[in-house]
Amino acid sequence: MGTPSPRAVLVLAVALAGLSAPRAACKQPNFIVILADDVGWGDLGANWAETKETPNLDELAASGTRFVDFHSAASTCSPSRASLLTGRLGARNGVTHNFAITSVGGLPMNETTLAEVLQEAGYSTGAIGKWHLGHHGHHHPSFRGFDYYFGIPYSHDMGCTDTPGYNHPPCPPCPRHSTAARVARKDCYTGVALPLFENVTIVQQPVNLSSLTARYAEEAARFIRRASDSGRPFFLYLALAHMHVPLVPPLPPTSGRGIYGAALREMDALVGRIKRVTDSHGKGNTLLWFAGDNGPWAQKCELAGSPGPFVGAWQKQRG
Repeated sequence: MGTPSPRAVLVLAVALAGLSAPRAACKQPNFIVILADDVGWGDLGANWAETKETPNLDELAASGTRFVDFHSAASTCSPSRASLLTGRLGARNGVTHNFAITSVGGLPMNETTLAEVLQEAGYSTGAIGKWHLGHHGHHHPSFRGFDYYFGIPYSHDMGCTDTPGYNHPPCPPCPRHSTAARVARKDCYTGVALPLFENVTIVQQPVNLSSLTARYAEEAARFIRRASDSGRPFFLYLALAHMHVPLVPPLPPTSGRGIYGAALREMDALVGRIKRVTDSHGKGNTLLWFAGDNGPWAQKCELAGSPGPFVGAWQKQRG
């Protein structure tokens, strides 16, 4: 198949624009897509009444439009993200498996991203968070339609950190002295320290996971304010670290869901902050859309999300 027409990639944007307030008709609307990683359907109180950790997201759902029959394009990170940004399933866009630290490729260069289309339409475009669509050469987000990028190139359990957080099985921290001190584990990526990028520059390596959420929130708020001050419409793609392991909540758990519940509240607080900044700089002309990439990672036990009532055999094994 050939490269999709930019008009085809814009279908999502046009559909979302139709949900905006009527006053947006005279001005190009802003788009904010917040993508949670490994979040469970039952992790949101708007879906599952037993969940009490997501008041900001629940309010967002109550005051907006809730898609009750929305499906991720894939059950793993890279394919679902590729589909989100291109509007094409993996069988068509060429991304059917996760990219790894050692991957030299990425989202094929002949694929058109939503960011590229909106950039050409005069939008200020930003990507903050996990990319996972290739990190070498022109696969980097700075060459895929994003004016600004701040984040990590792949999942934050791919590469060692100084703050390993909570995981099953636990990962060792980065060695501080020599490679001889490195702990050899087949289930952890200890060969490369996880980098944090600002555009094409590594600004921290290994990344400090304990401060990553705050940095994402600050960079997202700064991007929204800067784009608003410029007078240009903007597209922000915010790909969170939550709820992928390792979990690094800032405070000790205070509910029955333990570490996971504390991390879930942290994610909800981050979304609440973005909503407040958006209301201050683009209320009535901004569509804020929250979704998950592929569902909970069941093998992580109590550090995984809740599927809610969807606990059939297939979901238990694969969902």
